[in-house]
Amino acid sequence: MGLRTSMQNRSRSRLGLKVIHRHRAGESTFRRVSELVFIRGRPRAVLGWIDAGGVRTPIYISELDPAKLKKAAATEGTYYYDEVTIDPRYEPTLPAEDKNHPER
Repeated sequence: MGLRTSMQNRSRSRLGLKVIHRHRAGESTFRRVSELVFIRGRPRAVLGWIDAGGVRTPIYISELDPAKLKKAAATEGTYYYDEVTIDPRYEPTLPAEDKNHPER
């Protein structure tokens, strides 16, 4: 068994819970499937991952309103989110406030 065989379908085996949601990135809104995780009991959609020294680490996370998260009846481990999530990579940002020079 070579390296290529062990690397096939990597994302399928990693995906535990998933959430189907409408997602806005810039001016576009579309339906997507994201990994669903719970942090301190609160639901989050993981929008992107990086490999940090061999450890799979979430890089973009969207908070979800638990009241709008519904379990899919037909598919195990799948939820629907009845709201639009926003991709932070496409949102305008303001300059950081300089605490040493508040007038700037």
